[in-house]
Amino acid sequence: MNYIAVMVGGAMGALLRYIVSTAVNKYAGLTFPLGTLVVNTVGSFLLVFFTVLTVEKLAVDPLWRLFFAVGFLGAFTTFSTFSYETIALFQDGEYIKAVANVVLNNLLSLSAGVMGLVMARALM
Repeated sequence: MNYIAVMVGGAMGALLRYIVSTAVNKYAGLTFPLGTLVVNTVGSFLLVFFTVLTVEKLAVDPLWRLFFAVGFLGAFTTFSTFSYETIALFQDGEYIKAVANVVLNNLLSLSAGVMGLVMARALM
């Protein structure tokens, strides 16, 4: 049942990401990837909000956490997980780890993207 919850949530999150990102980019008409920024920002808010609410305040079936946090928001944006983990490190007083998480995730992900671009173009 866990796998189904993640799968269904993931399908819904991926579809909504496409819809929201496309709509924002279309209506904004900017060259900046505003749609992705909106999705990442909203997803980050939702993951932290949902997790804190369901862990600290409400008793929620673990299947709903898997469906929404792992499946839906995981497909909607992985940036939400990054945000939650970074905030958790700050709250735990792990300031160096939190800053390292921000720097390394951004630097390594962008570097890997550049490497993928270079390698893909080299194969053409």
